Amino acid sequence: MTISIREVAARAKVSRATVSRVLNNVDVPISAETRRLVRHVAEEMGYQPNRAARALATGRTQTIALWTSNLRSAYYGEVIYYTHEEIVRHEYELFVSAAGMGSGEVVDTNQLASWPVDGVLAVDVPRGKLTGLSNSLIENKAFVNIGAYVLADADYVQVDFQEKAAEAVLHLAEAGCKRIAYVVPDWFEWFEEITDARLTGYREAMAKLGREPEYIITVDERRESATATLIEYAQKHGCPDALFCYNDELAIGAYPALRELGRVIPDDVAVVGCDGIKDTSYLYPALTTIVQPLEQVCATAWTFLKRRIDSPHIPLQQQVLQPRLEIRGSSKR
Repeated sequence: MTISIREVAARAKVSRATVSRVLNNVDVPISAETRRLVRHVAEEMGYQPNRAARALATGRTQTIALWTSNLRSAYYGEVIYYTHEEIVRHEYELFVSAAGMGSGEVVDTNQLASWPVDGVLAVDVPRGKLTGLSNSLIENKAFVNIGAYVLADADYVQVDFQEKAAEAVLHLAEAGCKRIAYVVPDWFEWFEEITDARLTGYREAMAKLGREPEYIITVDERRESATATLIEYAQKHGCPDALFCYNDELAIGAYPALRELGRVIPDDVAVVGCDGIKDTSYLYPALTTIVQPLEQVCATAWTFLKRRIDSPHIPLQQQVLQPRLEIRGSSKR
């Protein structure tokens, strides 16, 4: 049998309006004792909220969209996990969708208009123009973007890789590596356009060492692409003795390639990744990587998003966080 707000109110001896405000997290003066009582009674009676009715009453769906261009990578899986952990504590739900790219690398925002969500959290999106964005509102929905690539005219939490990318390359040189190649997806024009921090850090360190950059370019970010590309490259050009990889996916893909090439990590080839996904500590040897503070990124992004939902016209909220270089067996000599 469906339990109504009227029945919960009668049992708790409070008004229906009070029950509605407590269960919908409306920010009005209600004592903590009354809030606990209403929640206890609702749980005891087995009350299940009607989301459609709540949305009509409050103008809120208690749902957030997480928007990314990549649903395949383990890194984005961890972003989804930490975001979900954060928002469920505030009784929100998470809707995940892939961002579509149109002609000219313009992000398709049409789908946003039809999403029944209170806010949008974009991860490394967009990589092109985003129309309809004003004061971190898009289609009148709160908008926060996070990651290495962010829009400067919106709320964001950015991770700046430049310093640690340079540090990783210098670490490889200090380990005795002479030929340090950057394994990177084939997005060079875009990297140049947005001054990619990892690329800048790599070039900065190589210039400091007085060495010419060397690029091993994969067709995309998949592990299997890195494996195939590295084997082919080494057969044509010889194998570098160090690989600095754009992300952990490419670094993980380098492991089977190096085995097939008869190279031992780190004795013959040292490897460094970027992102700090959980898989990296389970490799043998464990992968040296630049670790993003993902839990902090997602917690800060949620704080920004909730503020924007509650107060749409507040000033822009922006924070830049630094990753850390975690040196493990894959680069120790």
